[in-house]
Amino acid sequence: MQGLQHWSVSVDAKNLCWLTLDVAGKSVNVLTHAVMAELGQILEWLDGQPTIAGLGMLSGKPGGFVYGADIAEFELLKTADDVLQHMQMVHGLFNHIESLGVPTIVGIDGIAVGGGLEIALTFDRLLTTASTKTKLGFPEVNLGILPGYGGSGRAYGRVGTAVATEMMMSGKPLSASAALAAGLIDQTVDDAADLHPTMAAWLTAQNQQKPPPQQRETAADQGALDEARAKFLNRLRADHTPAPFAIIDHVARHGHSAAAMSAGEMDIFPDLMVGSASKNLRRLYHLTDTVRKTARGDSAIKNLHVVGAGVMGGDIAAVAAMSGLNVTVTDMNQAAIGAAIDRAAPLFARRLKSDKKIAAATNRLTADPDGHGAAKADLVIEAVAEKLPVKQAVFAALEQVIKPDAILATNTSAIPLEEIAAALQDPSRLIGLHFFNPVPVLPLVEVIWSQHSNQDLVTRGMQFAGQIGKMPIRCQSAPGFLVNRALLPYMFKAVEAVAAGEDADQIDESLVDFGMPMGPIELCDQVGLDVCLDVGMVLGIAPAAEALLREKCDSQNLGRKTGAGFYQWDGNKPDRPRAAVDAARMANIAAAMLAPMIEQCQQAVDEGVVDSADSADAGMIFGTGFPGFRGGPLHWSRQ
Repeated sequence: MQGLQHWSVSVDAKNLCWLTLDVAGKSVNVLTHAVMAELGQILEWLDGQPTIAGLGMLSGKPGGFVYGADIAEFELLKTADDVLQHMQMVHGLFNHIESLGVPTIVGIDGIAVGGGLEIALTFDRLLTTASTKTKLGFPEVNLGILPGYGGSGRAYGRVGTAVATEMMMSGKPLSASAALAAGLIDQTVDDAADLHPTMAAWLTAQNQQKPPPQQRETAADQGALDEARAKFLNRLRADHTPAPFAIIDHVARHGHSAAAMSAGEMDIFPDLMVGSASKNLRRLYHLTDTVRKTARGDSAIKNLHVVGAGVMGGDIAAVAAMSGLNVTVTDMNQAAIGAAIDRAAPLFARRLKSDKKIAAATNRLTADPDGHGAAKADLVIEAVAEKLPVKQAVFAALEQVIKPDAILATNTSAIPLEEIAAALQDPSRLIGLHFFNPVPVLPLVEVIWSQHSNQDLVTRGMQFAGQIGKMPIRCQSAPGFLVNRALLPYMFKAVEAVAAGEDADQIDESLVDFGMPMGPIELCDQVGLDVCLDVGMVLGIAPAAEALLREKCDSQNLGRKTGAGFYQWDGNKPDRPRAAVDAARMANIAAAMLAPMIEQCQQAVDEGVVDSADSADAGMIFGTGFPGFRGGPLHWSRQ
């Protein structure tokens, strides 16, 4: 065939036809509308080639198969009917591949997810490399949808209810070995060079005879569905994120037939895709991609020194060691250093799994009571008490011993960098790296720059955040930066409302109903009412909220850590009724509590504290748990 831009087609001496996908202008293969149009031309051509003895498909891009549909093109489909028409076209193409009268095989090395796995499943036989980089999965639930190109039914036919449902509900890909064990693929080979010859040998051995289609189960396994409901739905709500509920219903309804399940996607996918949850989750996908791009590049940071072995400093050190850096930890209190090292052990075990990797991370994390690691560090992070004179003294001492090209960074949560940098002979060396507690869980790092900061060092700070798996947002030095600037007024608004006589539980339940991970009053108790009061005195707080917090602090009711605050606490759980009230009232309460957050986010954008409204929304999603299905506070307010 001639004139193809994205596919190449060849026929070898044994009349085996080979399709190679290499999407023009893209670093990875995605199933764009243009790719699909060319696939239609190829299939029409194949229908007119009676001598073809078999068909194989490979990727023309080394190390990757197909990453799915082109998410940017989703926005071209404005209505549910537009989506349905597109699906009908693709289902027709994929059914055409499946019904070809010759044996077919696909060879996969690298990523085959979403539409990439769906097109692979149309072939009679799936062959992959055994590489640890080969992954197969259905991540669509993260975009508020489910497989839409027939993949749900074809996967169900191969692996049955439990595995197919787990793949769709979790969104997590399977390794090649796991996919082989489950029956999703048929064979693995050592590396990419083995794919073509192994595929050719299998096609030749079939003697033009297709293997029978697979249907592992004749009815959906209700026990497996019940387990999936318990595992995935217990903390979700269908009005917030409808896709997981739709997936369970879809498998339950169509589990009698792989073909029926594939076709049934067209009954539910269009409405999901044009719904607000999917639109906002796709926005979150783009925000995440944008933030990750800002973290790319070589930070040239290999050795990290952390000053302060408390919860924040110790966890920063552990995460960095887990990510491959050589880390030294110092503190005036030697017992704190030991506690930080001990606390890292279960984190390494939980995250790294392999004994070899755990041992390597443990060896990279070194207790350094005398602080000698500062002299060889590429980056020094200070995580001591949130007191300006203490921080200034630490940095004045560090400046005397660090390398000329080393970066100095503070983990301050609110103190302006200019004030800390006043203790330095060269204030351009200081940046902020503000992590959030718990460091191993929360992805955000605010990378702070001041009027003095060397912007090359700020860029390296962004790259360092990416190096340790975090999501960095650039922020100009200003009181509270972005997250605390916006989050604390939201919390204080709720405290002020309680002081005025409103019910704390109703406030919290309204915000949980909105989609926040917890309400603002419970969050105050979690943070500690003394901490809230201290920060409020720096950033500003209404007199009524200050008086109520001070009253509780004076009586030593500091929240979770003392067992009582606004609520009584049973360990890590507050004793509150969680009583739902009228939906409209809950919505009004949520809007009122969120108003200060939205106002502060907008001011941060207007004042240049963050680069854009998108940065503000990303920061609040990654740093506070603002619900991704709402798209971020500024985006939500505009809707």
